Amino acid sequence: MAAVMVVLGKDTSWPTVKKELADSNFVKKIMEFDKENIGQATLKKIEKYTRMETFQPAAVTKVSTAAGALCQWCRSLEDYAKALKVVGPKRAKKQYAEERLAEAEAKLAHLQAEYNALMARLAELLQQQAETEAAMAAFKAELDSLQVKIDRGDRLISGLAGEKTRWEATLIDLDQQYEKLIGDCILAAAFMSYCGPFPSEYRDSLISDWITTVEVQKVPFTQGFDFADFMAGAA
Repeated sequence: MAAVMVVLGKDTSWPTVKKELADSNFVKKIMEFDKENIGQATLKKIEKYTRMETFQPAAVTKVSTAAGALCQWCRSLEDYAKALKVVGPKRAKKQYAEERLAEAEAKLAHLQAEYNALMARLAELLQQQAETEAAMAAFKAELDSLQVKIDRGDRLISGLAGEKTRWEATLIDLDQQYEKLIGDCILAAAFMSYCGPFPSEYRDSLISDWITTVEVQKVPFTQGFDFADFMAGAA
């Protein structure tokens, strides 16, 4: 319960714990807790408990089902907060790419409308040219001016079309990475939580076992997952 009180930002003394447990809104606080904004200081305080060998949901549940659930809640919040450090920047990049694509598409639509208007004007001028040779010189000057604008519009549209293709490809790649984030984050969280004290050979063995488990559970993940690349290289 002390770990729960730390997460809630309250004193861990027994009188405070009893008061919190007696609160009719206690379960609601747990269910509605803002897991997106867990501070680094809180995470460090939680580690004091999560590093304990006895702080395991299965072991705690044998003593108390409710306590086991709260133990699992604390561990899940810690894992989520650590994973969010990796997911957050990727999510921001994806949102940024989507915003840039939307802006490009809006500009492209605007330029296309201008282009269509200019083409309509050009057709009108050509029709007028055919109807009267007397005004041909004046119309030709205006036509030349419009042609310059059309050429500029063509160049702009061609350039933006290339950018649109590149942004779409980037979005597809980000979507693929996003689909595999759950499995990758599970593997990364497991590596961070358990592999620290072990030599590289045993780490490789652990990761191989975890990958097999993720595959059995049909959780999407990056083939050839590498912890270092996931934490630094891909970002």
